[in-house]
Amino acid sequence: MKRLLTIICLVLLPLLALAQQNSTDNTAPAEKDSVVVSLLTCTPGNLVYELYGHTAIRVREVGARQSDWVFNYGTFSFNQPHFMWRFMLGETDYELGVVPYYLFYESYVREGRGIDEQVLNLTPAEAKKLVDALSKNLEPENATYRYNFFYDNCVTRALRVIEQSVDGQVVWPKADANKSLRDMVHEFSEPSPWNKFGQDLLLGAEADQPADINKQQFAPMYAERFVNDATIKGTDGKVRHLAAPSRTLLPEQPVLAEKNFPVTPMWAFGILLALTIAISAADIGRKKYHWQYDVLLFVAQGLTGCIITFLLLFSSHPAVGSNWLALLFNPVPLVLFPWFMKAAANGCRSWVMYIQIAMVVMALIVGIAGLQHFPNEVYIIASILLVRVATHFCMTSKIKQQKVS
Repeated sequence: MKRLLTIICLVLLPLLALAQQNSTDNTAPAEKDSVVVSLLTCTPGNLVYELYGHTAIRVREVGARQSDWVFNYGTFSFNQPHFMWRFMLGETDYELGVVPYYLFYESYVREGRGIDEQVLNLTPAEAKKLVDALSKNLEPENATYRYNFFYDNCVTRALRVIEQSVDGQVVWPKADANKSLRDMVHEFSEPSPWNKFGQDLLLGAEADQPADINKQQFAPMYAERFVNDATIKGTDGKVRHLAAPSRTLLPEQPVLAEKNFPVTPMWAFGILLALTIAISAADIGRKKYHWQYDVLLFVAQGLTGCIITFLLLFSSHPAVGSNWLALLFNPVPLVLFPWFMKAAANGCRSWVMYIQIAMVVMALIVGIAGLQHFPNEVYIIASILLVRVATHFCMTSKIKQQKVS
């Protein structure tokens, strides 16, 4: 709290004094102090939470008084109590922070990330209203908010406070009507295949619906484009651009990217499918059933299912509550594999495999019917499970025939 109060004193007092001067001295010459507000858009980074870029608001005093600050709705700390648990539940708290512009700039220089600026086309009264709103949001009781990846993040917060400050209405351009949130996730997570695969496992059918412009604004790079084309329709009926065209403050620099896992998910599961087919062929050829391999698959399937089912039932993360992949990945295999082990060890056909077939087939129907987009790796995993089901039926049948004879 002391840190925030200090920041408020350092930042807001000169800005509020300036705003008061503007409101009481409408005849002041243009060369006197004024406030310039702009939207900053930062290019993506290498870390998971940097893949989509970042957005912040820059507030400058120009003229006799000189100050330059960046208001950032994307501040969070890993040191928050129970951070990982709250993150899984979708209860992560972010807060509005403020830093001098030069520190903000230098941090992106070190990371090799670029910064674009769009100077907002605001009247002095609108700039004052925006500064007042940022000041209010910076107060300790208002600074923290419940973060939501798609619907309430650093971008949407910045755009909403800008919208609420204009004298009139912001008219946004049309968005791509055929683009979904999953399409956008794929676009930005493409450089990180395992992150892309993990997000695909967790996002449900909600992410496959066409996203309107309000939803597409969650992505900083999209928001920058929308701001470039947006206009303000004033209460007097006049129309003006929301912002000046983007200009680059810091060009993106090539840096040594973090090394991804050398094998992509597609290759990893493709190799696993080939290994599964080889093991099954060896089982049938040598007439020796390695049912322990099936147990490993059950455990992996069930553990993955625990994560997906937990998020489905308890998390407030956006778009995870409609995940049809829970048909395939759920805790059932983890619960039932002991019964499978008992039957398979005695050379008997297990009823657990019928449940496995049902889960795989239902998931495939959902995917093929287009009720939800499944990553291609899921179809490979389904093939692995079906190969082992067929092997189980084949081997248990043969074992029974041998015992009878």
